Amino acid sequence: MYSNTKKPSRPSNLKQNWLQGPISDKTLEPGHGRPIYCMSIQGETLVTGSGDHGLRVYNLSSGQHMRELFAKKYGHKEWVTTCAHLPDGRLLSGAMDSQLCLWEARSVKCDHILSHGGSISKVMCDDQGVGVSASYDCTMLIWDLNSKNEAMRLAGPHKAAVLDFAWHNSLLVSGDKNGVVAFWDINEGQPFKIFKEHGGAISQVVLSSDGSNNMIITAGITDGLMCIHDMRSNKLIFKQQIHSGAINAIKVNDHGQIITGSADKSLKIFDIASGFKHAGTMKCTDAVFCMETFDDITIAGSGDGSILAYDNNTQECLYGYGVMQQGCIRLMQKTDDLTRLVVAGDDPCPVVLYYI
Repeated sequence: MYSNTKKPSRPSNLKQNWLQGPISDKTLEPGHGRPIYCMSIQGETLVTGSGDHGLRVYNLSSGQHMRELFAKKYGHKEWVTTCAHLPDGRLLSGAMDSQLCLWEARSVKCDHILSHGGSISKVMCDDQGVGVSASYDCTMLIWDLNSKNEAMRLAGPHKAAVLDFAWHNSLLVSGDKNGVVAFWDINEGQPFKIFKEHGGAISQVVLSSDGSNNMIITAGITDGLMCIHDMRSNKLIFKQQIHSGAINAIKVNDHGQIITGSADKSLKIFDIASGFKHAGTMKCTDAVFCMETFDDITIAGSGDGSILAYDNNTQECLYGYGVMQQGCIRLMQKTDDLTRLVVAGDDPCPVVLYYI
């Protein structure tokens, strides 16, 4: 949501192909030495980060491996857990070694940024060269990535690892391992709301605004609980245990629906206009670890290494497609033109599914 960019033109048969399944796939090689834990797509560039301490850069158009972001003097010393592109092609990555690496756009060189005291859980970057990092040291840091300086440290309400956050303009919402959620105005550097509705660790934080609905959505790992706050009033407007397992994925689609995916082997649909009424359940073959949406189609990545596509209107499973050989699908992201779906997880190689 939050996008004012012009949507690229789409082939006329694109939705039909998403309804029927990929027409081909390609495994991108060489792969990593271990599972893939993060990825970022910018245009035709894909970057993946792995438990082998390295990141790999691929060109999605050609399928060619461009370079590995790991060298004797540059890179991480532990599992790479998160990465995000800047508009100029630079990449910010974080790892279990507590380091941030700011990689140059076209080389295997980076600046090592050492300000956190624990594993990095997530990074985000905006169009102005500002970055945010969250860590197991219970803090978040705001960065000026153009000067490579720390601009602000957000600390106080979290006494446990910050696991996820969402950020738009001056609003940042963070959730930690103890179930504490904090709303921040990053211009002030202070939380203006702190709550603990969840009974355990926070798995998902989502901000969604379409002009009429402005929501802050949080979900739990151990309690299967989803909470929704109104972004304007900051008041809690929905709280319910919706799954019997961890909620690993949340998407808000263009049809006014919230879709959740869980370790309890199900996807659920909630209608925003009717006060978040439960509108359907879609059964999966294994735990859902990640999810994408296209129009009224939901694609789930599961623990058995397959993707499953569903029609949100009928809750019918349209097709399954085996992707991973060694375990679960942890990550998936569609390209901006919606012609491809990139999938990664326990296999050492990412896979591109083509829909045109």
